[in-house]
Amino acid sequence: MIRNLILRRTPDWSDRFVLENFESEKSEWSYEPSDGKVLIKGTDAICMAVAYYAFLRDYCSGYFDADHALCVADFNLPEALVNGEIKAKYRTCLEYTTISCAACWWDWERWENEIDFMAMNGVNMPLTVVGTEAVWFKTMLDLGIKQELALACISGPSFWGWQLYNCFDGYFPQIKRETVEKRIELGKKIFEREKQLGMSPLMHGYSGYISNNFIKAKIRVRGNKTDEWCMFPSRYHVLASDSNFHRFGSLYYRNLKLLIGEGTYFLADPFSVHPPAKQNSAFLAGVGTAIYKLISAQNENAVWVIHSSSLKNPFLSAVPKGKLFVIDGSELYKEDGMENVDFILSASFNSGDVTAIHGDFEAVANRKTNGNIVGLGAFSDGAYCNEAFRQFSFAALSGEQKADEWLEKYVKNRYKTNSPAAKEAMQLLKNSCWRSGQHQREHGSAVCTRPSTLLRHTSIGDCGCDIGYDISDVFRAAQKLLEAEGKTYEYELDVCDVLRQALSDLANVVCKRALEGYKTKNVALFEENTNLFLGLIDDMDRLMMTKKEFALPHYLKLAASFGNSKEESDNFEINVLAQMTLFGPMKDNVLYDTCWKEWGGSLKTFYGKRWRAFFEYLAANFKKLRRIPERTNKQVFDRDTYLGSEFGARLSKVERQWITEYSPEFDLVGKENTLAVAKELVAKYAPNF
Repeated sequence: MIRNLILRRTPDWSDRFVLENFESEKSEWSYEPSDGKVLIKGTDAICMAVAYYAFLRDYCSGYFDADHALCVADFNLPEALVNGEIKAKYRTCLEYTTISCAACWWDWERWENEIDFMAMNGVNMPLTVVGTEAVWFKTMLDLGIKQELALACISGPSFWGWQLYNCFDGYFPQIKRETVEKRIELGKKIFEREKQLGMSPLMHGYSGYISNNFIKAKIRVRGNKTDEWCMFPSRYHVLASDSNFHRFGSLYYRNLKLLIGEGTYFLADPFSVHPPAKQNSAFLAGVGTAIYKLISAQNENAVWVIHSSSLKNPFLSAVPKGKLFVIDGSELYKEDGMENVDFILSASFNSGDVTAIHGDFEAVANRKTNGNIVGLGAFSDGAYCNEAFRQFSFAALSGEQKADEWLEKYVKNRYKTNSPAAKEAMQLLKNSCWRSGQHQREHGSAVCTRPSTLLRHTSIGDCGCDIGYDISDVFRAAQKLLEAEGKTYEYELDVCDVLRQALSDLANVVCKRALEGYKTKNVALFEENTNLFLGLIDDMDRLMMTKKEFALPHYLKLAASFGNSKEESDNFEINVLAQMTLFGPMKDNVLYDTCWKEWGGSLKTFYGKRWRAFFEYLAANFKKLRRIPERTNKQVFDRDTYLGSEFGARLSKVERQWITEYSPEFDLVGKENTLAVAKELVAKYAPNF
């Protein structure tokens, strides 16, 4: 109900809006003056929400704050009719991993903001999976699995999203039944609010995977043991021909409906992580038929949603036309045989909630729905960092295509300034971090890269440590933002974020020079740049500690607050620390730094400590004839193996010790003024750009 959204977001103005629904084959909206009020019209509730925000943005300086609450200035009547059309029929957002990264510790107030933000940007099919922990927990109890074994299957909050992708189960698991079941209340609230706003929540579907604990519980089942995923233990994929496939799935869907609500769209990915046990068409068609049969049993309108990485051609013959949507970020929709398949084009960024300003504004703006493309998606694991790109990606779902015009409004409303310097800053970023032709994944951070004599990929899937643009443009953007003298908290956040990116990019260059000094035995080059690099890390840490949104202690405090005992609070803190550093498994892994964070509190004590130890190691070997190898014998994902070198094995002990012994400096968060520190650092590092 849009009337309730208006009451929540602009209660003092609620009687100044007249709402009118009208029929059309298209999704259309408009706002206009009418007898001293604003007439909001739309073909459905979401269209009216888009019109409502468009008016507030255009005439009342409306913008979304750091936590996506709506902020407005004075009420002004529109001068004329403004209308628009939303061409994408389906608009979706959020990833499983978002739930374990940015949204990990959101309470209802924060979710309420986000749901309204989604509605005002045209989202009508958001991924909705909060509470699935409790659904799976109840399902296991109903199957006769003991509570201890069932709890051990439920990964902790920072890893539950990856479990929903079928990567693993029971990693840093939940330890209290009450905490798991408490998620039902939040999940149900989210689901019901989305339905009230006219959305169709995209829910987690059953794809046939079970935990090893099913076997320990002596549940007899026929299935295929999966390969290990990134060194995590194997799981089991129940055979589609086994009656347990239908039994487990039916029980899960029954509990999903009972605890959260009845859905229509279900995301079920059988092979996005684990390859099929067999590649023949009969086997694959059997899996597709079994998954769709369970989904179609939920209601007559039920639709199976799948990521393109998991799609197999035999699924197409197992599912009726219009009953399978494919979320696609790889242009599969262009391939032969896909003409009659419905696709939702994705725009993904900040995977793993890594702190990087990155994206391609023009690519996001130019996505169009036609032919077999029926929808658009905006998928980010992050919050706070890269906010302009995030908000534009959402705006593009409802048809926004004028990037420059949108950025001007973003600056004017969010910063409360008309300064040309702020607009110039956005253009500098648009030509560098957000340039056309940008890689889909961000470049790596030398600061957060596990130390080596050769910089490679910071995390799996990034485009390496080659930046690909003039780093001075980002630094000049930070300078221009400071010149603009904005007046809001969000302005300060963006200044902090942009300057962090500039200093991080400089650190990449400086680190390479330091390593070149070691390789060429140039003592002066080595010492000058190691000192500069380590100083950059300390200064970045200081800058980021000025804002809680970029400070590790803040997130540890949030995590601890979710625990009902010291043991549980400690477990949640470890969840945060493990995810952002080694990820796992903890003894030996290939996923280290997957969710790297240039956050205050971690830059100095974790990343800086690693590099300082490495530079000392290099210095001790500086005059020796034999060089330290540039790569380990085995390379996984084009990165050194975790324990593949003498130094790596030694460093692993330091990293694990940090996770268990890190002591957050809560008192330092927000102690210094962001703009004062930023100005000091801009002056200090200007000669280096």
